[in-house]
Amino acid sequence: MNITIEIVQNSTVVSPEGDIDTMQSTKGREALKPSLSSDTNKLIIDLSAVKYMDSSGIATLIEALQICKQGDKSFGICGLNEGVRSIIELARLDTIFVISTSREEALIA
Repeated sequence: MNITIEIVQNSTVVSPEGDIDTMQSTKGREALKPSLSSDTNKLIIDLSAVKYMDSSGIATLIEALQICKQGDKSFGICGLNEGVRSIIELARLDTIFVISTSREEALIA
């Protein structure tokens, strides 16, 4: 799994590519650590290049949300495909996460 991290409009945008499963979630958590402690006001996880996510990926997103709340930082996800969206909806996390269709929408949300 490749992970790109960018600073855009005072937001940290983390863009993983590939599957987020048990084997890859540790790498994802490690990549998120600097983003969670950055001086930006918002963390956006752009999932547009993620084809599959299991429960460990969901756990990583929840952990990031909790850390953002503790640090008074906004958190959002964007670019969900139908498979990833259905997993998030099944877990009823669509009521907790700010979900945007695109990165551009997430930056202004």
